[in-house]
Formats: sequence, C-alpha cells, structure tokens
Amino acid sequence: MNKQTTIVTINSYLLLLLSFFITISVYVTDVIICLLVLSWLCSGNLKKKIKSISHDPLIYPSVCFFIYSLISYCWSDSSIINNTMQKQLLLLLLPILYTLDYNNNHIQNYKKTFLLGLIINIILSITTLFSPNNIFFKKGHYDTNLFLHGFLDHFDYAIFLCFGILIILSYIKKINFLKYFILIIIFLIALLNSYGRVGIISLLIFFPIYILLFSTSKTKYYLLLVVFFITTCSYYIFSPFQNRIHQTIASINLIYNKPSFKEKVENDAAYMAMNDTLPKEYFISEILKNNDWSEEINKKSPEYETSIGQRYLYIKNSFQLIRKKPISGMGSNSFEEVYNKLHPNLDTIKHPHNNYIFILIELGIIGLFLMLYIFYRKILIFFSSDKKDFLQLIFPLFFLWIMLFDNYFLNHNTLVFFCLFSFILYNKDRKYNQS
Repeated sequence: MNKQTTIVTINSYLLLLLSFFITISVYVTDVIICLLVLSWLCSGNLKKKIKSISHDPLIYPSVCFFIYSLISYCWSDSSIINNTMQKQLLLLLLPILYTLDYNNNHIQNYKKTFLLGLIINIILSITTLFSPNNIFFKKGHYDTNLFLHGFLDHFDYAIFLCFGILIILSYIKKINFLKYFILIIIFLIALLNSYGRVGIISLLIFFPIYILLFSTSKTKYYLLLVVFFITTCSYYIFSPFQNRIHQTIASINLIYNKPSFKEKVENDAAYMAMNDTLPKEYFISEILKNNDWSEEINKKSPEYETSIGQRYLYIKNSFQLIRKKPISGMGSNSFEEVYNKLHPNLDTIKHPHNNYIFILIELGIIGLFLMLYIFYRKILIFFSSDKKDFLQLIFPLFFLWIMLFDNYFLNHNTLVFFCLFSFILYNKDRKYNQS
C-alpha cells in the first residue's frame, strides 16, 4: 500500500512538472517523460495495462497509427533509426499517461501549471524588449526582428498562448472573473506580439466559436467586444503585430499577382541602391544593358521567396508525390529524400509545412485515415458526454486546424502537448486502477 501511494504521489508531481516545463525546456520535458516511462514500467501489471490500451477507444487509434508508421518502413528507403522516429515515439506517451496511477484530484492543476509555464514565457518575452540579446529566448527564426520572444520558437509559442487563452475561458464562468479577464488580456497582448501567425488566426477563429456555442451570459459578449477592441488597438500600438499583417498580405498578393519583369528589375535595382551611393536608375540602366543579367532576373520567382510563398510551392509540388503512391505512401521518413530528389534545383526541405500533405506522402490514405480517426474518437467523447466541456470539442478541432500550416502532429513540443492534453481533457473522469 505504501509503495502504491508513493508511486501515485511521484506520478502526480511528474505530471505537474511536465505541464509546467512543456513550454519552457525540451530537455527537462524529455527527462520528465523518461521518468514517467520508468515509473510506468516499475509499477508492473504490464499485461493489464496493454489489455486496457487495446480496448480503450481513445488510446488504440494512436497506437494503430504508430504501428502503421513502423510497418511503413518496410517499403521506405530510410533507416528506422532517425529523427522522425524519435518524434513518433512520443506518441506512445499517450497510452502510458492513460495507464498511469496518479492522483485524480490533481488533474485540474495540470492545466494551471501549463498556464504558469506560459506566464514565465511572457515574463521572459517582456525582458526581450529591454534586453534583446539575452541568452534565454529560443533563437533561429526572425532573430533580428523585435518581438516578444519566448523559450520556444514563435510558431509553437503562439500556438500554446492561443490554447492558453481558451483554457482561461473555461474558468471564466467560475469565481474571480476579473482575475481571469486580466489574464486573458495579458495572454492576448503576448500572442499578438509573438510573430506566430497561426496562433493569432486560430484565436480569431476559436474564440468566436466559444462565444457562439458555449456562452451563457452577456458577460461573454462584452469579453468578445473587449478582445476585438484590444486586437484593433494592437495593430496601431504594437509594430510586431502590424508588421506580421503587412507581411502576410504582401506575400499573398505576390502569389496572386506575380511581379512583371519591369517590377523585378526595379526591385533588384532598389535593393542594390540601398547598399550603394549610386541611384536606383543607374542600376536599372545597367541591368537592361546586360542580357545575361536581365535573363537571370526574369527567371526569379519572388512570389515563392516569402514564408507563405514557400509553403504554397511546397504543397503545390507535393501533389506530384502523392499521386505516385496514394494508398500506402512512400514510407516513414521518406519525404525529405523523395521531395528533394524530384526538385533538385529548389532549397532542401524536411517537410511541406502541412501535416496532411506530409502524412499522405509518407503514409498514404491509410495513414491519413488512421490519423483522422484519432481525432474523431475525441470529438465523439464530447457529443456522448452529458456534461459538455467545450475544451473536449475545441482541442481536436484546434489541432486539426493548425496541422494545415505545419507538422504539428510530428513536432516534439506540440506532440507532447497533444498527448498531455488528450490525457487531461478526456481522462479526468476515468481512472486506471491496477488493483
């Protein structure tokens, strides 16, 4: 009995730490996951756990998807030992969490510690405004741009901030409305200045969904108006948010209105004039005199040089690969090799920034069906439950939405996030018991 109590206590604290560190440190998160796996193994009853996993409609779809990913290496040219496989292994965290012994009374605290981790990120973000060269924020994208950096890359950080706001909304109907309202404003300002477009757009979609489907009082409508007001003001107050909007509009406009040869020449000439004392007109004249130079500029495709333009090109080119093996796919960890082999003149890429396209190429229609079935089972839980928890509906829809824009279902941070909140949101009324 003492051993069982100790295991329950350890697991509960490890889950609290995992919820906190998931937005702060990949290294610490991985250490906690290893400890949870070790605790799961040491607690015994593996046969009972495996039986429970195989019969649970929320767990076995994820296991089936993972097993199919393994099987697909049979027709892939890739070795099974690779970075993609390391990330796919994280999917097994879900059945481990579901069959852990833990203190059910703590499960609501896991959401709060997740929010606490985001608050620590926001505090760090604010310090980047005063100390842009601090060593703590995650570097690698837009390092020279001034915006609210966190411990994570801007795309993961914005996703977590967005879902953090949705979590706070789940507490609004309870006491201390003002406290949660202020917290939403803080999270919203951080999100709008995080440079993460997907997170911002997601909030603009899912916040109104919450209002329309789950609001029960006029207070929620006032909250919607306040958020709309803050978003509008942020466009004029915060340059990161304004710059991101302008970049997005300009990128989309380039795709649909490709620049003419004359515009390409003027853009190149203007760029060279910026780093020279000679005027733009001089460089235009020199370009037009030189046929080789003119031809080189004419071949340029600036519409595909922006972030959105590159994603559009990746998806466009990927359909050629999908048609080759639409049912079973090319096999796990094959995308990078087959794509870059088909398009050797383009920049090397690891994935098309679209989870559905990525899975269709590697695992085919079978893999895509297995992946979608995972989320289908979660949505069924919401509609079959008497007590409606809007996060049970929002979470799978949220994930299905963001996967349109990146490989979130196979990225480290977001895959751990998926497993953790699948456990928090759908396991809170069901406790696995080894006794």
